[in-house]
Amino acid sequence: MPATAMTRPTALPPPVVEIERRLHWRVLSLAGFLALMITFAVMAAISVLVPARLVTGLPDDPEMAAVRADLRGLLPMRAGELRFRSALAGEAPPGAVFDAGTAARVERARPQVERVRDRRRGDTRLEVALAHLDLALQRYLRAETRYRAVTDRGADVPEAHLGLGVALALQAAAETDQLRAHALRLEAIGQLTAVNRRDEAYEPALYDRALLLEEVGRRAEAARCAREHLALDPTGPWAARMQGIAEAQGR
Repeated sequence: MPATAMTRPTALPPPVVEIERRLHWRVLSLAGFLALMITFAVMAAISVLVPARLVTGLPDDPEMAAVRADLRGLLPMRAGELRFRSALAGEAPPGAVFDAGTAARVERARPQVERVRDRRRGDTRLEVALAHLDLALQRYLRAETRYRAVTDRGADVPEAHLGLGVALALQAAAETDQLRAHALRLEAIGQLTAVNRRDEAYEPALYDRALLLEEVGRRAEAARCAREHLALDPTGPWAARMQGIAEAQGR
C-alpha cells in the first residue's frame, strides 16, 4: 500500500493575514485602553476614600518661634479690602499700615525662615511661610510661584490656597487688560473655595470670596458667602461689609 503523502498546511491568503493582524492590534489597543481606564478609576477612588493630608501651622523650631513673635499681628498684607491670615503672622487688624519698619521686619524674617527650611527639607509649611513674605512685599508673581509649588503637590494646605487666591486677586486689581483681570479673579475665587473649612484660614477665605464674587457680578453667590461669614462672625470688624453684600442681594 503506497505511503500517504504528507499534506502541507494551506497558507492563508494575504488579505486574511492582514485582517487577523489588524484584529490582534485592535484587541491589544482595547486592552490597553481598559487598563488605563481602570487605573484612572482606582486613582479617583483613592482620592475620594483617602483625603489629602491637611497641612497646617508651623514646625516646632526655636528660630521659627522667634520669627513668629516678631511678626505676630503686625503684618498687614497691603491687600486692599481682602482679608489674610497665617500661622506665621496671624491677622493684622483692619486699617493696619505697612510702613518701612514693617518691610524691615519682613526682610529680616526671610533669611531666618530660609535657614529653618534648609534644616527641615521637605516641610511644606516653610515654603508657604516664604510665600507669605513675598506676598507681604508685593512680590506677587514670586508668591504665586511658591504657592502653586505647594498646591500642585496634592496636599491640603489651606494657607497656600488662601495666599494664592489673594495673590491672584491683587494681580487682577493691577491688571489693565479687563479680560485677564476677570480670569484672574475667577481663578482666585477657585483657590479661596478650596480652603478647608476646618482651618482658621476658612473665614478670611470666605470673606474674600464674597468680595470677589460681587466684583465679578455673581451677586447671589456673594450674598450666600456673606451670610455664612456673618453666621461665623456676626459682630467682628468685617461684619458691616458682609452685611452690605448680603442686603444688596435682597434689594
